[in-house]
Amino acid sequence: MPLDRRKFIVGGAAAGGTALVAGCTSADDGTASTTTAETSGATSPTPVPAELADTELPEAPEQPLRVIIDSDAANEIDDQFALAWALMAPEALQIEAITAAPFSFGDYLAGLLAAQEARGEGPATPFEELAVTTGSEGIEKLRSDAGAGAGMSASLAEIERVLDAAAPVNRPPAVPGSESFLPSVTEPVPSAAATAIIEAAHAGDTPLYVPVLGAATNVASALLEDPTIADRIVVVFVAGFPSASPQVDESFNLLGDVNASRVLFAKAPKLLYIPGYGVSETLTTPKVEVDAYLAGRGALGDLLAELMARKVAPDGRTVPGNRRVMWDMAPIAWLIDQGWLSTFRTGRGTIRDDHRWEPAPGEMTEAFQIDDVAVFTDFFARFDPDRG
Repeated sequence: MPLDRRKFIVGGAAAGGTALVAGCTSADDGTASTTTAETSGATSPTPVPAELADTELPEAPEQPLRVIIDSDAANEIDDQFALAWALMAPEALQIEAITAAPFSFGDYLAGLLAAQEARGEGPATPFEELAVTTGSEGIEKLRSDAGAGAGMSASLAEIERVLDAAAPVNRPPAVPGSESFLPSVTEPVPSAAATAIIEAAHAGDTPLYVPVLGAATNVASALLEDPTIADRIVVVFVAGFPSASPQVDESFNLLGDVNASRVLFAKAPKLLYIPGYGVSETLTTPKVEVDAYLAGRGALGDLLAELMARKVAPDGRTVPGNRRVMWDMAPIAWLIDQGWLSTFRTGRGTIRDDHRWEPAPGEMTEAFQIDDVAVFTDFFARFDPDRG
């Protein structure tokens, strides 16, 4: 069995908590402006758009679930851990494809600068301070040297590397995604990944589950290209602060393609939003644990142990207490066992130009705590050579 681990109970909204807002209005482009009694004196909610009429997630669906994983695997090592776990759980997940998501640190920093300018006042977030320090010229060099397309290509290669190490009996295809981000909330970016999502959504009699582990470009493009898939897919998105948070958000997944994030919140009826801050960030593991339960246990275990060593102990020394957050394992956890995440129904939100949350029409399901003991117990046990 894995080492004894502390169970994190995350504070925040409780099950059955109040909705985010009383009501709001929405433009055709998916943006929203509040009309709550608190902000404008309105006394009745705006009707919810027809496409968001049925937003309840399927309860205890029969496994294995049909799944397409969308991942920016070259960005952080949590993707590789999430992919490995999913590939080792064939009794729960039927993985039909793994799509490569674009990412770009230059575009991310440029967006942070624009958000700070949009606010006009107030303190900068730590990553906004980094954007200021990097400067416009440095950011443009980052964008030209390693743009969205380069991030997608690197992620595609990393997905293939994980698949080679996992060597699953039924190897899913690694599918290239978009080479650019959405130019607006109404314009998709065609890609093989978006096509794969559309085709898989229409192919089966059961819902297609799409965990989004990076920027939501591919899934948002699929929803814009073919709106009829909306009620045939369940989107699980890990990113950002809780939707009712007053903070300026600086999540890489949320803001990597902010237009795509806005599309998800406006166009994906069956959406589970898992906040990164306060929820999935509690999924942490130290190098000593990875060494004990992954190293020497097959090519996949060795790959993950090597990735952890490079991140946590690049000089070969292990610092006590140095842990790594496995953010992207949270969506996989919910797919394997919904009981490991606690969720509640709340009002939808969207992201303003200044990177603050704003109420949006309709409801969604949001996670507020996760059982890290159950998650890592199951994950490490799958590498046990004596596992039946």
